[in-house]
Amino acid sequence: MPELPPGPATLAIADDATFVDTPRWNVPTRIAFRFAFCYFVLYALCCGNATLWEVIPFHIGEHIENWLVWPFKHGAQWLVQHHSHIHGIGAKLHDTGSGDTVIDWTAAGLMLSLAITAALLWTLLDRRSLAYPRLFGWFRFILRLTLAVAMMGYGFAKLYPFQMAPPSLAVLNEPFGNLSPMTLLWTMIGLNPLYEMICGAVEVVSGLLILFRRTALLGALLTAFVVSNVVLYNFFFDVPVKLYASHLLLMAIVLVIPDLRPLFQFFWQHRPAAPTLPWSPWPLGTTGKKRFIEPAILALVLFSGAILPLVQGWGQYKHMRANINKPADITGQWHVDSATFAGQPKPFLTGDGLPLTDLYFEPSGRVMARAADNALWRGGADINDKKKTFTLYVQAHGDDGVNYSFTKPDSTHLILTPIKDSAKTEPTLNLSRVPLPQHYPLLDRGFHLVNEWGLER
Repeated sequence: MPELPPGPATLAIADDATFVDTPRWNVPTRIAFRFAFCYFVLYALCCGNATLWEVIPFHIGEHIENWLVWPFKHGAQWLVQHHSHIHGIGAKLHDTGSGDTVIDWTAAGLMLSLAITAALLWTLLDRRSLAYPRLFGWFRFILRLTLAVAMMGYGFAKLYPFQMAPPSLAVLNEPFGNLSPMTLLWTMIGLNPLYEMICGAVEVVSGLLILFRRTALLGALLTAFVVSNVVLYNFFFDVPVKLYASHLLLMAIVLVIPDLRPLFQFFWQHRPAAPTLPWSPWPLGTTGKKRFIEPAILALVLFSGAILPLVQGWGQYKHMRANINKPADITGQWHVDSATFAGQPKPFLTGDGLPLTDLYFEPSGRVMARAADNALWRGGADINDKKKTFTLYVQAHGDDGVNYSFTKPDSTHLILTPIKDSAKTEPTLNLSRVPLPQHYPLLDRGFHLVNEWGLER
């Protein structure tokens, strides 16, 4: 192995088998590492958004994640209510597709405050340690797993084009100027599934590369590149995952920082250089039972984060394609004429508490719900044409959805009657079909290798 040049932030290691020849870190480097370790490990384990706990099966990881997230989310809720004096939906925990709620930002602030305090106490109490090579290995290992889980999770959601679905009937019939920036972005990417699938494949590859020591640096660099684009999308198109995406980018950068010197030597000075070790708390050559720990963890991550989504996603993708090839009879836009419960008017409420005005049943099986303020809410419906039943999933109605049976007195009218437990709380809906165009230029234009003029309309 080429000899690594000395440097205050470089862990020069003689071989892969042991942590030796570790130079003394200077004071700023030690303090920076203590803070980075406290904050990023805390965020990685407790943010509640695609954490590595999700790879633990049988909902065990989910329960661990909920326990770890609880003090920060509920602490943030208390601060928001009693110190920031925020009222309304932002003052309480609620089901949301956003990771940028005021409680999310406040919870991140609590983690930051705790990390700063822990780093200061660590600095005051530990004045003898001159470097932390093994802890540095743990730090990199945890960040690698976290990024791998996140990249593969988001990657498979695009590899099978679920995240950005084909343009919905609701959006196709919305005046262009009424679109939100996020809906415009989602529609643009979902317009061509192949583009979305390529983006997803790159994310999956970056997640796989970062898992293994020999490719971890390449995976971190690719992850930083990919997530940089995601962060730009989130900020400039107002996608509400800014906080989480920014942390993924910072984690990737933190993984790369120790290797800036060898990267500079290799790419700029054209000199041989080796990445900074360690990438794991268990050096190569570890003997005994410890040598099985890392392979076992990686196998679990690969199974839960790659193999399982690959298999499950294929089944869901085939189901979506079957729906598109043979749309349900109730596909289209339906306007709510009335909503009643026990003979009295009672609206079906959307996530912001406003009444539902229209339902769009998409050919793919998805649903868009329009609220009284014209905002659209994404959802889904498992439609059974034979039994004339379906389960409607719209935010603010829980993970179980609302169970309905449906009847069509004629081709232009639809009656939705709640069944099972939904009959105790949800209204009966009477809807009428809204005529829609049969063709849309946005969908029909397709690809043209030769263009005499760019088509604009």
